[in-house]
Amino acid sequence: MREITVGVVAPAYVNVPLWIAQERGFLERRGLAATERICGTTHGVTSALRDGVVDIALTAPEGSIADALAGGPLRVVAGLTDRPPLSMIALPRHHTVEDLRGGRIGTSSLTEGTRHVAERMLADHGLTYPADYDFALEGSHVERWKALQAGTIDAALQMIPYDVMAVEAGFTDLGPVTEEFALNAVCVRLPAERAELTPFLRALAEAAQWFRGHIEESAAVAAARTSIEPRYALLACQALAADGVIPRELRSSPGALAAVTAALRSSGLIPPDARDLAAAVDYSYL
Repeated sequence: MREITVGVVAPAYVNVPLWIAQERGFLERRGLAATERICGTTHGVTSALRDGVVDIALTAPEGSIADALAGGPLRVVAGLTDRPPLSMIALPRHHTVEDLRGGRIGTSSLTEGTRHVAERMLADHGLTYPADYDFALEGSHVERWKALQAGTIDAALQMIPYDVMAVEAGFTDLGPVTEEFALNAVCVRLPAERAELTPFLRALAEAAQWFRGHIEESAAVAAARTSIEPRYALLACQALAADGVIPRELRSSPGALAAVTAALRSSGLIPPDARDLAAAVDYSYL
């Protein structure tokens, strides 16, 4: 049995395919055992991958794309989330996105993931960074929920089912993310061992397919992994199973990847003329 360490930000529902692969034996049948290492932030996972602390990372792809385009060893080898299951949750006193002007927006990273999704969402409402608001580095959606409850931030993108939990607690839902954006991907550090990586990806793909046909059973697994009430787990899994959230065959759509590269260019994290992702995205391991 090959032991691999998988870096994740938090016990988030976007990792359901990994949990199913573990629980249903899809990994074991391929001679693999995967242990999760929770890193707390998206850039923390990317750093752990770059430093060899984890073998595989399930995280925002921006860090790996920027690294690859700069000549580094990180690569994106599969997609896990093309339509982020996130909603902008704000303090009860805020009723519109425009109310966030001058506020603090919680994020898991200043260079990856929710920062870029939030920035694009707020821009659609006429708010630009840094002129109209600040980002506050709070960590995963779990930590952002704590910050919202403490009132130290004005709003944050919240992962399912924390968006529903927040609304029931009296917070304001300013709307879901509606655009494509490759929020979560499988990333590795070259040289990657194909004999290990390909079976892992096939197990994830099999798990994702099984998940779509077994929502209630998957919700039971997810509830146990996250210590969240079963009704919330079921709502989260139903949202995750919606069309367009998990890419078919774990290949992110061109539009979802284009949104990521556009965000990286606008943030100055890759050159303005960087357009060819061939150096950063390698689906041959699938």
